Order: sequence, then structure tokens, then C-alpha cells
Amino acid sequence: MDHVDASQRLRFEQVEYRRWLDLLWRPVVIAAAIVTVLLLVVVATSHPAWSLLGIGRGFVPEELYPVSGFVIVLALTFAHAVGWAIGSGVVFYIMTLFGSGANWATGRIAMGVVYLALGPLPLLLFHVLFGGALLGMPRAGLGEWLAAEHPGARWLLITAHPIVDFSLIPLGLIFLGLLWKYGERIERERRFQTALALSLLGTSLAVALSIAIHSTLVHARIGL
Repeated sequence: MDHVDASQRLRFEQVEYRRWLDLLWRPVVIAAAIVTVLLLVVVATSHPAWSLLGIGRGFVPEELYPVSGFVIVLALTFAHAVGWAIGSGVVFYIMTLFGSGANWATGRIAMGVVYLALGPLPLLLFHVLFGGALLGMPRAGLGEWLAAEHPGARWLLITAHPIVDFSLIPLGLIFLGLLWKYGERIERERRFQTALALSLLGTSLAVALSIAIHSTLVHARIGL
């Protein structure tokens, strides 16, 4: 009997996954295109910052550092989103093993838990654990040095830095709010599916940009 129940649950999950793939591929493509264009604009308007970061140093010509930076951050963005999708599926399956129903309510709990675990919480933990150490690094005149030597990098590394980090708060509220307040409409309406995908990929982009910004600041401070 247990084997029959497990087989039925597996078939149900396979059908659900296929249904959700059919529903979400268009909103995901739209959100991915918007996020890609946004990152392209960020890199194009702050290319000195990516030259400072120097992704691919020793393998990539210096003039292509902004390109390598764009590729790596975009890859991190999509990898974060894919990790969320896989993690949500794993948590959903574990929850059904412990008696939760294989339904949309369980799916929303799984997606919300994994979102928090992969989005705001790691960045908060990073700032708690390493923020003091970063602030303690040599940084006298960092803003002035950037303004003089790399003016296109200053706005991303100094001005936009807190905006990127704190953007996780409204993005998280939008994502979780859509998931819980409009969860039923997400199953039916394309605009809510697109908004959910955009808030998720926006979160992934903010996390990837934050990693790149902190890495660049470490390079810059060590070099001062």
C-alpha cells in the first residue's frame, strides 16, 4: 500500500511540475529578458568598477573585464534562481514525506522558506559576520580616490551599494506578498506569474550584484 501511495504521489508531482512549466515559461522568459537588460545598463554605466574587479584576470584582456563581469553576474543571477527552484522542489517533497498535502499551499510554504534561505538571510548573515572586518580594512579616501581615478565606479560601489542591498526588502515583500495574498491568482493569471518571476529574478540579481560589489570593494581597499 505504501508503494502504491508513493507511486501515486510521484505521478502527481510529475504532472504538477509539467503543468507549472507550461504556465511559467513565458513569464520567466519575460522576467529574464528584463533582468538581463537591467544588468547590461548597470555594467555599461559603471564599467570602471568591473575593470577594478577584473574577473578573468590573466585570461581575459583588460578591456573585456566589463564583459566578463556581466557574464559572471548574469550567470550567478540565473544560478540563484535555478537553485531556488530546485530547493523549493526538494523542500516540497520533504514536506509531503512528513505528511503535508501535495498541494499549492504546501508549495507556497516551500517556495517562501527557500526564498528567505537563499535571498535576504545569507546577505544579512554576511553583513553581520564580515561587515565589521570589511569596514576595518584600509579605506581612507576611498570615495575620493574612486571619484578621481574611477569616477564611473563610484556610483555603483558607494552610491548604489546600499540601494542594491536594501532592495531585497521591497523585493522580498513583493515576492512573499504575491505568493500569499494572490497565490490562487498566480495559478491562473499571466500578469501575476510575470510579477512573481520578476520579483524572484530581481532578488537573484540583487544578490549577485551585492556579491560583485563587495568583491570589488575588497580589491579596491587592498589596493589603496
